[in-house]
Amino acid sequence: MKIITPQDFHSATSGKHILLDTSIFIDAFLHPSEFAEFFNKLKDRNCTLVTIKPVLIEFVKGTTTDKKLDEKKSFVESIIESYLPVTDDIFDNSLDLIEQYRIEGKDLSLTDFILGGVVLKYKRSIYLLTKDISDFPTNIFTMLTYFNLFHRKAIQNIGVYSA
Repeated sequence: MKIITPQDFHSATSGKHILLDTSIFIDAFLHPSEFAEFFNKLKDRNCTLVTIKPVLIEFVKGTTTDKKLDEKKSFVESIIESYLPVTDDIFDNSLDLIEQYRIEGKDLSLTDFILGGVVLKYKRSIYLLTKDISDFPTNIFTMLTYFNLFHRKAIQNIGVYSA
């Protein structure tokens, strides 16, 4: 697997808080060396890597052993600098998103609405990284850039969003 970023990616994200979605942790867990290099480049450009506890819960749910659960929790905490608090105004933003999405949001997870609520709260000071680009429509969020993951049999996109 290889991560290919556009030329403007690191300058566009420099000095920002980068909010990581569950899909990022899943890929990073499967390909730790490639993502470690990617995360280190972000940190070298003064990015602060963060997430929220609902993402941690999504990432570890279904884990079959206590050892694996601890491994996954430690993995997340080795990447991020902190968990952002999920406050009432973020839940209010999430409810606003439910109204805006209408029927298109019926299959979204609660975590995705909360992530959207965080992005709306912090606007341009935080960027969301997610592989689930269809969960964050561009009539509500701004896709600033994207990058590609080249797998042996597939190419996947990761979007970078703001409000």
